[in-house]
Amino acid sequence: MMMQCNVGSRVGITILFTAMMCVIGSVGFAQSQTPPKQPDPVAPKPEAPVPPAEPKPVVPAPVPDETTMKLESDSFVNGAELPKEFTEDGEGKSPALKWKDAPKGTVSFAIMMDDPNARGFVHWTIWGIPATQNMLPAHIPRDLELKDPKGACQGLTSWGSERPGYWGSAPPKGSGVHKYTFTLYALDENLTLEPGANVKKFKKAIEGHVLAKTKLVGLYERK
Repeated sequence: MMMQCNVGSRVGITILFTAMMCVIGSVGFAQSQTPPKQPDPVAPKPEAPVPPAEPKPVVPAPVPDETTMKLESDSFVNGAELPKEFTEDGEGKSPALKWKDAPKGTVSFAIMMDDPNARGFVHWTIWGIPATQNMLPAHIPRDLELKDPKGACQGLTSWGSERPGYWGSAPPKGSGVHKYTFTLYALDENLTLEPGANVKKFKKAIEGHVLAKTKLVGLYERK
């Protein structure tokens, strides 16, 4: 009788153990079949990458026309002697100038007079001359801001701050003939340049804005 009880107990334990293993296996299977968590429908979507900005096209500066526009003077002939009154040996004032055939699109004019025989020593810079203007009278005053032509301004010479406006040629004695060169620039804008600007600033300001340019040369020598 005792042996039957022991056998029955072992059978019961075996059945209980088998049932527990089945339960544990069912739970594990159920967990493995759990679908993955879906993203929150209200969560913000990641921002799309911003494509790099396309580089702006480079607009080339205009190539100055050096053949059309003409610069002349009633005070002297191109390539001839510059009268003494326009030099430091005379009154040292500016000569009369006139021009024609400026290109379409001209907004303003500027003028520089320099001496290429003296490493480009500059005797005059003037800018802000309206596009409607086609001449300058002789003896322009040395004011930094001019009333005639209205809106025009003058800068410093290579002599520095003590000599703004036009200062006539003064070559060293015995240095030979100097070719004083008046260059007229037709510009595509009004220069934003302060009155009394130096030569370096003047040259920088007109850079890339010259539609056309032309020259008039007067010769002078001190013996």
